[in-house]
Amino acid sequence: MSRRVHSSDLPRQGYVAVAMVMASILTAFDVRTASIGLADLRGAFGLSFDEGAWLSTFATAPQILVAPSIGWLIGVFGVKRVMIGPSILYSVISVAIPFAHGFEPLVALHALRAMVLGIFVGATLLVAFRNLDRKYWIFALSFYVLRIPFAQNLGLYAAGSYTQTIGWQWLYWQGAVVAPVIGILFWYGGKPMKVDRELLDRADWGGMALFGVALTTLYFALDQGNRLDWFRSGYVVSLLAATAFLVCVFLWHETQVKDPWAHISILRHRNIALGFAAIACFMIASLGSSLLEPNFLVSVARLRPEQIGDFTAPYAVLLLVAATGTAVALVRTFKQRWTLIIGFTCFAISAWLGTQLTSIWSLPEFRLIVILQTFGEEIVFLAAVATLFSNVNPARAISLVAYVQVMRLICSETVATSMTTWVRQREQLHSYLIGLHVTGTTPGWSSMIAQLGSGSAPATSQSEALKRGVAVLATIVQREANVEAYIDGFWITFMAAIAGLIVVSLMKPSPPHPLTTR
Repeated sequence: MSRRVHSSDLPRQGYVAVAMVMASILTAFDVRTASIGLADLRGAFGLSFDEGAWLSTFATAPQILVAPSIGWLIGVFGVKRVMIGPSILYSVISVAIPFAHGFEPLVALHALRAMVLGIFVGATLLVAFRNLDRKYWIFALSFYVLRIPFAQNLGLYAAGSYTQTIGWQWLYWQGAVVAPVIGILFWYGGKPMKVDRELLDRADWGGMALFGVALTTLYFALDQGNRLDWFRSGYVVSLLAATAFLVCVFLWHETQVKDPWAHISILRHRNIALGFAAIACFMIASLGSSLLEPNFLVSVARLRPEQIGDFTAPYAVLLLVAATGTAVALVRTFKQRWTLIIGFTCFAISAWLGTQLTSIWSLPEFRLIVILQTFGEEIVFLAAVATLFSNVNPARAISLVAYVQVMRLICSETVATSMTTWVRQREQLHSYLIGLHVTGTTPGWSSMIAQLGSGSAPATSQSEALKRGVAVLATIVQREANVEAYIDGFWITFMAAIAGLIVVSLMKPSPPHPLTTR
């Protein structure tokens, strides 16, 4: 996939490496901060809850429309032609959004901005493999993986800090500052390249269009499914049916064209299929730190996002550097299978610790869980992607990059929305079950309720004390039901980690590859 690069090209390689890291982190960071700051954005733009939910969907879904095909576009037109224009466009849109008025213009600007983000992250891996010396591939891949915990942890802190200090506008303007720098770095670092006319003549435009539209349709259904109650919504059912139809047409189309762009046959290789399965298990197991922990701290511990992020901010850099260095060393030393075993073990231990959750937990109790999750995320994803690329035919690398983007957005959205629905439904179930044991027939009911209602401010009458007591009791029941629901969520992540270990046990040793050899 690449040739040896002379030492005179080292400055150019450095520019490309920095631009690649900045682009991948910018994408994950912007999506994370916008998601965490959605409530503030609804207030700033004067949007209803439903309008805010749609805005969030349009701010992410169009990524998947373009991301799978970006690797092919770079192979044809080169990194300069593909990346520089979008970096400028992204900056302009990010500056303009806070000044927009009306729901429709906001949706249009967010959708266009999301497409540019899809270009950024879709290009990352292929840019690294085409522009860097082989000995640097593993480090480029490790920084690509680094964006996940970086965005999860520091994104929480940044989103809360912006709205409390310099203004919610910086949820957008942070990208406007960084994007032009990315474009400049790609300008100086990208290889001069002529348009690959042969590859362009063999373009599978129909396959790329069908694939992108099908996945975007699926993302809309997944992102709105929990809010609209899934199959009880005609909208969600229609989108899922449209997705199934488009996927069938895509698969048929890929068997008919002479040069298919992303033929499904690439998944027939044992280690590649198992590698994607390991990534799916990873995405479920990693929900402990990306979804369960922050949601628990908000809904039960009543912390704001910047308070949650503030726990990791002082230690974030050292923790991420240590996790990244450990992941690279393990892949180079123990190869992929043993590295995956170590990573999934970290996930399993952290998930088991999460099942010990109680209502008095706050930031300190999650410290070890966050550390284990961070190491697990870096180790597992790096080793899994290394497994994919070390087993693929170099001629099919562009197709593989397309499917990696599918896992990045579609699989992550699927597991996140499914977990959100699971926790919501389990909270309702536990609230009902706890309520069965808290009734007026309980011995000492009236005195207990009156005692709860007296609280710090004495009631003026017995009836007022009882009314307050019932409200306090309802709050306690809801809190404990939430705790039980999040425990159930951690059990799901534990089972995903165990499933990941089983998947790894089925893998064969991978052949030597520049990602895994010194």
